[in-house]
Amino acid sequence: MKMICREPHPVPSVPRRRGLNCRERYALIVLLILFLILATIYNAVSTPFEAPDEIGHFYYVVHLLQTGRLPVVPADESPPHYEHEGAQPPLYYVASALFVRTLSTPLRLDLEDAGAPLDSNPYSVCGRPDARYNVAWLSHDLHQERFPYGGRVRVLHVVRLWSSLLGVATVAGVFAAARLAFPDAPAAAWLAAGLTAFTPEFLFTAGAVNNDNLVTALTTWGVYLALRLLRDGLSWPRTLALGLLAGLAALSKFSGALLLPLVLMVIPLAATLRQPRPPRQRHPSLHRSLVIGHWSLVIFLFLATAGWWFLRNWTLYGDLTGTCLIREAVPLRQEMSVEVLIRELPGLFRSWWGVFGCTAPPGGFYLFYLALALGGLTGLVAATLQSPRPPHRKSPSRRFADSPTRPFSILHSPFSILLLLVWLVLLLAAYVRWNWVIHAPKGRLLYPAMVSAMGFLGRGWAYWATRQRWLTLALLVLAALGAGAVPFAVMAPPVSPPPVYSTAADVHPEHPLEGRFGSDVALLGYDLDGTSFEPGEWLELTLYWQALAQPPDHYTLAIQLVSAVPGEMDTLVNFNTWTGGGNYPTGVWHPGDVIADRYRLRLSDDVPRAQGWYLQAILFNSTDGARLPFTLGGHPAGDAATLILLRVGASNPEEQAAPETERLASLTYFDGAVALDGVRVAEEEEALDVILWWRSVAPLTEDYVVFVHLYDAGGRLIATADAPPLFGGFPTSLWQPDDRMRDERIVSLLEEEVAPSRLGVGWYDPVTGIRLAAMTAGGVRLPDDEVLIPIYP
Repeated sequence: MKMICREPHPVPSVPRRRGLNCRERYALIVLLILFLILATIYNAVSTPFEAPDEIGHFYYVVHLLQTGRLPVVPADESPPHYEHEGAQPPLYYVASALFVRTLSTPLRLDLEDAGAPLDSNPYSVCGRPDARYNVAWLSHDLHQERFPYGGRVRVLHVVRLWSSLLGVATVAGVFAAARLAFPDAPAAAWLAAGLTAFTPEFLFTAGAVNNDNLVTALTTWGVYLALRLLRDGLSWPRTLALGLLAGLAALSKFSGALLLPLVLMVIPLAATLRQPRPPRQRHPSLHRSLVIGHWSLVIFLFLATAGWWFLRNWTLYGDLTGTCLIREAVPLRQEMSVEVLIRELPGLFRSWWGVFGCTAPPGGFYLFYLALALGGLTGLVAATLQSPRPPHRKSPSRRFADSPTRPFSILHSPFSILLLLVWLVLLLAAYVRWNWVIHAPKGRLLYPAMVSAMGFLGRGWAYWATRQRWLTLALLVLAALGAGAVPFAVMAPPVSPPPVYSTAADVHPEHPLEGRFGSDVALLGYDLDGTSFEPGEWLELTLYWQALAQPPDHYTLAIQLVSAVPGEMDTLVNFNTWTGGGNYPTGVWHPGDVIADRYRLRLSDDVPRAQGWYLQAILFNSTDGARLPFTLGGHPAGDAATLILLRVGASNPEEQAAPETERLASLTYFDGAVALDGVRVAEEEEALDVILWWRSVAPLTEDYVVFVHLYDAGGRLIATADAPPLFGGFPTSLWQPDDRMRDERIVSLLEEEVAPSRLGVGWYDPVTGIRLAAMTAGGVRLPDDEVLIPIYP
């Protein structure tokens, strides 16, 4: 009897592809190594403990290393501690602790300083894109944080390395999954993996202590195995692996539990796709039994792996997931709506590509990634709408061969696309649910869906790459260059410590001083880029400090521009900061350190009048506001170091011009440098209120005094009001051409029975007493170099 073998009916699932050839293997290895190098750079550049929630994640690991027990929330220890992160599932932290223990001897790891406080910077502007100073929100000791690091900082970098290795697993998983999902477009896998590897925020996360790294790696490989089920059908080993991965993912982060419903959805679909034909030969009960058996295995393994954790949470906190503790520890939203969610989408987009904790890049940074996303999405739509090419039936070996010139439609593998889409929707729904309660528009929360998001973008760009073969390499090179530039161009500058020198002989201030604040801090001098400024300009100042001893506290440095007019307390600049721009506070200075403390401060656009301003430096205790006493050359000099008198011009000089009714009919020029534009004399009780409007015509090198003399009808001097302009608040040596000044003063009438008749105004040198030549506009010199103004009481 002749046996007839029936071939299975062709299944509309993911076609098989050949394995990687040697060149492709080497290319993938290079990609993974390049990712690891970049992640290590991000690890080294990222300031310790400044990555989001890194303190809590790190001290979870520290708690495991020191006690060997899982943490309980709230912590029963003094900070720093694991905070609310202690409610997170433990797998990432246990694996990190084992990684540290393995390397503790060769790398000489220790946690002797684990209990040292992490002081918060009260002036931190963390996250502001335009911030130049006080970006970091913690104090940092640059001696400890320099390579090869020390104490807990070294352990921190080792745990970050473990995160980077998990990132390598994620990139490899994205490549494998995209290769299965899009067999018709070989470039899609390379683009998906490359875009993942060169996403700056993903690199930043992979260079930080964060449990997102493990859950992303596990769920990515879980999606890959689910795609294998669709392509090859059910098998007990794959189901076993999926059940374990689902449980491990749930033990990594709560979002990882979403892998379980995805697997449960895939199992019946895979069983249906791989049933023999014709349908009447299929036994429904066998099909149900097969599905139920695989379901049971997955659920059993999930509960066996992660069930104890849910039971522990219920026992300790009365909540299966323990998320109630996180909700109690972080601020909850007061109101939420779809409109609010939509408004937060730009922030979500930015944080997906790169926010880097406290060092946010400028808005133009995201234009490349916006173009990247739009290009990928349009290519994906175009590939979807493209008619699929039927397989070549005469050549089975080339049935699913790649064609760079005639790509298949992505509808060739609809179930794979559906799986990626369902996984993306599951993660988005979980994100929206969480973000509805807690303000958390953070792209990294969606990184477990990286395999779907980057897979779709990679497929979209693969569509364009079939028309321009150079596009794949060009796109990956651009992404790699951008990712490589971020640590040095965006992350490092705002948090870099100031230059520190060994001795005072290593610095050469333009303006040396022998100043001292208290007994611990010496002010060696300063550099300044000028003495005259206009509104809106930048003032560049460098202060040279020396630690004479270990300062006991993080003193606040106040840089001020204080009005030079006596009796006025106005400040044009009042900038408070920790020293080093917030990156090297005094409390962590080492005795002998010489610090070049550089600042670039912008003057206000609204300056009402041109005048002089004293540039001052002050050190005070931020807790009680007590200022440190300042001595100059060994002599007490108050509680502020007055460095120099600066000129700042007016925003609108015309506002200081003489009113039309007060202008003089004939202008008078003094030494060809100062013009008297107007005068107003108003009688007050036993005094005259005199207002003089001056205009600078040419620079003066000396500081001159204005004399205001009051004469009676016989020409006798009866009162004077001599004083420098603004009573010394605007010396003439600071005046610049076109400066205008309103100079008001009171002339007291000492002799009540004598009536004033004329007012005499002019200038003289206070050292020599010589008056400046007073000339009319026609060039005639006035007698006594004095302008006489009649007064009518």
